[in-house]
Amino acid sequence: MIPRRRVVVGAVVTVLLVGGLVGGWFAAASFQSPAQVAANAAPPPPGDIVATVTFGALSEQITARSDVVRESAASVQVAAGSGDQSVVTAVGVPAGSELRAGAVVLEVSGRPVIATTGAFPYYRDLVEGATGPDVEQLQRFLRDLGYRVGGLGEFGPQTAQAVRALYKDIGYEPTTREAPADELQTPGQNAPAPSTGDAVSEVAPTDGTGTDPAAPVDGTTGSVAPAAPAQLVVVPRGELVVTGSLPAVVGTTPDVGDVLTAENATITLGQGAVVAQAKVAVSVLPVLGEGMTATLSGPDGTVLDATLGAIPAPPTATGDEAAPVEVGVPLVAAQPIDSTWLGANVLTTITVSAVADEALRVPARAVAVHSDGTAVVQRRESDGSFREVEVRELGRLGGTSAVEPVTADALSAGDEVKVE
Repeated sequence: MIPRRRVVVGAVVTVLLVGGLVGGWFAAASFQSPAQVAANAAPPPPGDIVATVTFGALSEQITARSDVVRESAASVQVAAGSGDQSVVTAVGVPAGSELRAGAVVLEVSGRPVIATTGAFPYYRDLVEGATGPDVEQLQRFLRDLGYRVGGLGEFGPQTAQAVRALYKDIGYEPTTREAPADELQTPGQNAPAPSTGDAVSEVAPTDGTGTDPAAPVDGTTGSVAPAAPAQLVVVPRGELVVTGSLPAVVGTTPDVGDVLTAENATITLGQGAVVAQAKVAVSVLPVLGEGMTATLSGPDGTVLDATLGAIPAPPTATGDEAAPVEVGVPLVAAQPIDSTWLGANVLTTITVSAVADEALRVPARAVAVHSDGTAVVQRRESDGSFREVEVRELGRLGGTSAVEPVTADALSAGDEVKVE
């Protein structure tokens, strides 16, 4: 029988031998010579760089925003009323609606603002009895609406009656004021001499007995009741806005509740066709040219083709004001622009340079030219190898070439080509 102590010693020796062998193997495996370290640190051999062939237009484009407005636009100023504040109490013709002559476009502090036609804004309140070019302008406007005004240039009784009729037709009372005493005593423009048919006899009327029927019957001296003061018709200048011609389409107006100031008392009007104008940076004007193609992407998703109109000259600084950084370039749409686009800010894409409308596109470095002038690309096959395909290079733009294969279907969108 082997003593227990010898067995234990033998086991310990065996464990030590096995541990030494394993440790030596790990040490040998982890040890690397300097040559091995350098080899492991070197980059892997370069692989082939490929790019996918795409299909589409090859062109240089810029994007801008376009304002959509009426062909002819104008702004008219609403004059402040006579009160402490002029507050918009109603909008008579909302934005996008047609405004006709004689219509109430706004109501300010409960009074109408009437759309009129003329060559200049009214600069004073027009009072019955007044004369001047502004009176004539008002009379021509009234006459165009069908009212009788009498002699032009003088605010006489017929013109006053026409004003009363206009205000009645739009649902308001005209403004009046008491005539001054000197005007009551002196016949003039407000009290013209009556015609023959309107003449008054100087002989007192009688009842056939020679007695004035209006005289008191008791012989006492009677007194005549004073006549009511005469009222003159007044047209406040704040109740008239003037534009060159009507009808027109309302663009913007002050809102109900706005207190009118010099900044917001403006009504914009448009006439004619709906047009677009691209807002472009002054810095890109040199690369733009009349007739360049563009597209307009409308708020309803519709895309319209267009071309650039006349390119404006770069603006210059005036006085202390810096030159604008943006200018408007007109766009000529291939078909009418829908009126629902009015006021919208439309995305516009302008094609500055077009190489090909529809072509296969590859990186320019994928096209190689042989000594005989033949252009080729290297198309990757299914097994990973490359086959040379002869192509015609249609043009280059920004590192991309437009190509077409000499042999039909030899190159297609989705193929991969080697990039040198």
